[in-house]
Parts: sequence; C-alpha cells; structure tokens
Amino acid sequence: MLKIIKKQRVFVLPSLEEDRKITAAALADPDARPMTDEQLAQMVPIAKVPVLLENLRKLRG
Repeated sequence: MLKIIKKQRVFVLPSLEEDRKITAAALADPDARPMTDEQLAQMVPIAKVPVLLENLRKLRG
C-alpha cells in the first residue's frame, strides 16, 4: 500500500497484488462491465456540462 500526501489530503493506493485482486473481483461482477474505448473517448470533464454540475452541487446541500 502506498500513501501519497498532497495538499493536506492523504491518498492510499493499493499495492500491485491488491490491485490485481480488486481488478479480478470487478471483472467477475456481471453487473459492472469495464467501459469500452469508445465509451471512454466520449467522456468529457464535468466542468464542460455546467447544468449537470449545478444540479449535482444542489444535491450536496
């Protein structure tokens, strides 16, 4: 496990072995298929969809 501290935030990354186990478990879940290259290419930053961003902020309260 790797800890990264950045701007007062701590990010804990899994080790390679832990990552392999996480990936295997995710791939075994029939309800959680990996995104295709086409789907990934269609993604845009949320900042480019201001209406969605505003609605999400309203949900947070």
